[in-house]
Amino acid sequence: MTTNIDEFIKEGTNVIIGLNKWSEYKTLRSNKIAKSFAQRRLDPVGVMDFTVIITSKSCKKYISDINSEKVIEVKEEPTFKSIDNSLKEIYPIYKKVTDSGLLSTFTLIALGGGSVIDTAKILSMMLSNNIKYSREAEQWHHRVSIKRARRQIYLICVPSTAGTGAEATQFSTIWDKENGLKYSIVSDKLNRTIILDPEISLSLPGEITISTGIDALCQLLESTWSKKADTSSIKSAKLGYQILKNNIVRTVDDPKNQDSRLSMLISSYLSGISISKANTTLCHSISYPLTALLGMPHGLACGFTLIEVIKFNSSNENELIKNTLLATENSDSKELINEIEEIFELVHYKDLMSPFINQIISSLDKILPLTITNSRASNNPRNANIDDIRFIVEKSIDRITN
Repeated sequence: MTTNIDEFIKEGTNVIIGLNKWSEYKTLRSNKIAKSFAQRRLDPVGVMDFTVIITSKSCKKYISDINSEKVIEVKEEPTFKSIDNSLKEIYPIYKKVTDSGLLSTFTLIALGGGSVIDTAKILSMMLSNNIKYSREAEQWHHRVSIKRARRQIYLICVPSTAGTGAEATQFSTIWDKENGLKYSIVSDKLNRTIILDPEISLSLPGEITISTGIDALCQLLESTWSKKADTSSIKSAKLGYQILKNNIVRTVDDPKNQDSRLSMLISSYLSGISISKANTTLCHSISYPLTALLGMPHGLACGFTLIEVIKFNSSNENELIKNTLLATENSDSKELINEIEEIFELVHYKDLMSPFINQIISSLDKILPLTITNSRASNNPRNANIDDIRFIVEKSIDRITN
């Protein structure tokens, strides 16, 4: 895959793309640290690096050869409790950096899916701003400008899934599972190095490949019809959509295909770039209680209402989705829906969704009040009320069961 994405790289971000780039980075890093320690024997004031790794159980094999102060294993989506616990674990390590002078560095390596990367982004933001509790972090951007990460903090993001685009966004998701609520912690000033290496995703289970791929699909499409869409976000979404359309089925059918895995990582990155400017809309807004209350994988939950939301937004002769039709190179909404239906059929989306349908039906009255979020539903080009969403959800249920 030789797609050039230079124009879609943010200030303060370095993106490294290609097979074995993670292994190459580890070698370079190891040599640099060895050189630093050798220098330190001659000069006691030499640079010291303190490293914390954030990862998941399935990805630990990719970080086993890295020396670190601590490894934090992320087991689920970030919650206020899990973030506060992780901060308590790593703060003493970070304190060594601040106590030892400007020449010391603190590196957070996040290798895993969106939850892993979001966890690392939140922790980096909290350390940079001396925030002690994640509830405070969630409100922080409403009050003051977030500081750029301190010079001693380095954030390395290595996504193992092609879906959330978390490595590229300023948003980090944090959940209140007890109340079925999802929040975003925002920091647009995190310097980071992103490594897109298909080797990390070759062993990804099929159901996660499908769910995360559909998440990227929804982000790309929603960003084109969002009220906040602009020329740049539409351009990145168009490129990301074309890459995804040509590779998602191939990746599901041939999971060891390095080229298609890399293509999906690039598409996911572009979906993150697109929503960084345009945000997501109604599909994501409806999805949050489905994930928080029913445990539905995020990508499946977003895709659940995708087609019906397109229909809802197309009621005014496609005027509200004209950018979407431009980005996807379709002539009308019917053609676009047929294209998505074909993708869903080929990746066996219904098979993954079917086990959740009875839960959705029995919990619908509890779910509906939680589906309209100001930060997402308000971006949709057509306003939706509870009755509209009930109709969308019921029609989406029919699509799965019929």
